Amino acid sequence: MTEAELPLVDARLPLHRLDSAQTYLVAWDGDEPVGHAHVSWTETKLGAPEIQDVFVPEELRGRGIGTELSRAAERLAHERGHGRISISASVANEGALRLYRRLGYRDAGLGPQRVAGAILIRGKAVEVDDTLVYLVKEIAAAST
Repeated sequence: MTEAELPLVDARLPLHRLDSAQTYLVAWDGDEPVGHAHVSWTETKLGAPEIQDVFVPEELRGRGIGTELSRAAERLAHERGHGRISISASVANEGALRLYRRLGYRDAGLGPQRVAGAILIRGKAVEVDDTLVYLVKEIAAAST
């Protein structure tokens, strides 16, 4: 996402990690942003790039947008010389977990991790209480 695209994307999609963003990937349908994914390169749980904050509006789900965002993140990580990439998802987010497992992500060897307390989202404290599962994918070969 470029600085020029930011106002349009921000008006249509919830860029939760914008204050601390490292790389936001945005999916477009013509001139309309239809989804996003954040890639964190540093300070991740597994020490590998982590796909975070994937969002596709509910009415657009099931069209492959999340798949394409994930594949774009994998390609970018591969281009930057990384041999693997990770994701975390709520144990309750069956759709996301199904997607990532279908894309070849496997259990990272950590048990479910509870996250509780206040986090900052766009400068505002938000209370969370969730349990996350970490998955990882080897990307040593070029991703398809």
